Amino acid sequence: MGTVKVTIGVGDPQGRLFEDLEVTVDTGSTYTAVPRGLLQRLGVPVQRSLPSETADGIVPVDVAHTTIKLEGLEFPTPVIFAEEGEPSLLGVVSLEQAALAVDPVAGRLVPANLLRF
Repeated sequence: MGTVKVTIGVGDPQGRLFEDLEVTVDTGSTYTAVPRGLLQRLGVPVQRSLPSETADGIVPVDVAHTTIKLEGLEFPTPVIFAEEGEPSLLGVVSLEQAALAVDPVAGRLVPANLLRF
């Protein structure tokens, strides 16, 4: 299975100002990870800190809600503040909010075939 990359628009909390960001789609990540500097430039405030399991063990990560644009949709989603050197990722919560799935053969996002309630 290859790596799937997409470009998302990361917005300020009001959804007025956006910056494009190339991210790797990571179905093993819960939340979308955006560089801290980008979120700070857009005025996205940290709302809370949550424990996160990483290769280094359990570490706290800063979390906020902000607006993203993905595949023609615009919606609020939780994001984590990625530190310098950490990858920018599109997590499963944002994928599910957009009703999208990963087609690993085609290397792209596709509409989800089945919605679960």
